[in-house]
Amino acid sequence: MYEAQTEAAIKQRMLDAVPSDIDRREGSFVQDTLSPAAIELALNYIELDKVLTLGFAETTRGEYLKMRAAEHGIIPNEAVKATGEITTAGTVGATVPLDSIFSTTTGIQFKTTVAATIGVSGTVAASIEAVVAGISGNVPAGTITQIPVSIPGVTSVTNAAELEGGLDAESDTSLLARYLQRVRSPAAGGNIADYERWALEVPGVGAVVVLPVKYGPGTVSVAILDTDKEPAGEELIGAAQEYIAPLWITQIEAESMTIGGYGVSVDGTAIKMLYSASGNGLLTHTSELGQAGIWKLIASVKVDSIAGTDSLLQIGVYDATVGAWVKTTPSGGVDALTTIKASDLQTSYSSKTIEFFWNGIDEIELRIIRLTADTATITWVDKVTYKSTFSKDTGEGQAPINHRVTVEPVTSIAINISATLVITAGYVSSTVKAAVTENIKAYIKSLVFTADNDVRYVRVGNAILDTAGVTDYSNLLVNSGTANIPVGVQEVAVLGTVTLT
Repeated sequence: MYEAQTEAAIKQRMLDAVPSDIDRREGSFVQDTLSPAAIELALNYIELDKVLTLGFAETTRGEYLKMRAAEHGIIPNEAVKATGEITTAGTVGATVPLDSIFSTTTGIQFKTTVAATIGVSGTVAASIEAVVAGISGNVPAGTITQIPVSIPGVTSVTNAAELEGGLDAESDTSLLARYLQRVRSPAAGGNIADYERWALEVPGVGAVVVLPVKYGPGTVSVAILDTDKEPAGEELIGAAQEYIAPLWITQIEAESMTIGGYGVSVDGTAIKMLYSASGNGLLTHTSELGQAGIWKLIASVKVDSIAGTDSLLQIGVYDATVGAWVKTTPSGGVDALTTIKASDLQTSYSSKTIEFFWNGIDEIELRIIRLTADTATITWVDKVTYKSTFSKDTGEGQAPINHRVTVEPVTSIAINISATLVITAGYVSSTVKAAVTENIKAYIKSLVFTADNDVRYVRVGNAILDTAGVTDYSNLLVNSGTANIPVGVQEVAVLGTVTLT
């Protein structure tokens, strides 16, 4: 806007204002006096241009964008530390102090959040968190193996499972998107814009599509992606659900359940189930649920060994009123019952989930049956959780009263590509193939939650040809064909296998 306000233009205006009978020629006193002032005024106009840029949300950044967003109550999501668990080994009775440091071979550090003492097994588990917040702390299983500062009696460390939950601080791009969504789609007592805003306020959510009445009157489906535009994981879905509209959740501790059959006993805070030649063991519990609908039964179970391949447990939901297994859907057909083997479980507690439909009237009963086919495996049941698919409709979260909300992952549509490339002379084949793959991936990711998110066969070809080092291509197949791949409203295309020759 101020491009024309140059030093020369400003000085000329000032010279034009000087009386004509005063010497204004180059090298005169007036020229020498006005030149420095013209330079300073030109610099001020340059700064004014910057002020205009910083004053508008779409052209500003950093702290200025944060201040602009704060005017509308939008606060950037801060970085979050990854959390998980390690297992240390060493001398019985050795203590792992609070804030003990462990790390990966690449130097990513973690600290314990509790003190722990090595037991008679020679190991002890301890909760940890990353020293530095961000996605760098989401390390795979088996990578935390270093003890930078020696701990007396502790000889080794590892993490049996990957660490999760680490998030980088919200980017300017994400914050701007939330700001624009808020100001362009104002709140209206629970409309689609409201649900989109609420979902994007949850740290880690990068995109959202809302479908009202997807599952009937009063229901709202909220499908989310993470900040990498990938289908959201279970933890992120749970966080979004809790914030927007909490679920009905009932948790039953194992020791409060009813023991029956053979080989079943209370073992501390868990139930121990052993093989018995006399017959099956049985664990039951009659529960009261919050509302009719589809529910999840989540049983926390572990075994002493995963070697067994014979049927070990049956876990299901029984309708005591009609004397039959509950069904998985309202229309019936499939029993809410699963049979599992030791090889399906872990030696630490893991979850086994069964979906079932409750009509809101009949008396239902959890049943866990220790079968006799497996004669060796010892099983423990810690607790059982009932979780509704749809939220409470009591307005406890952001959602209005009488809205039954389900936050769910976006459905992934795998896109598999194969093609023959003609590579330009002088280019390295492997480098060109890698670049082609990245270009196709970028094209597919650009479609996420757009008005037309179908994967276009021709566009895939364009992504290949636009790659440096590609002269031409042939035999292009997208999901084994040459047609466009349709992608639904709550679906997202993800790159599958890429075969380039």
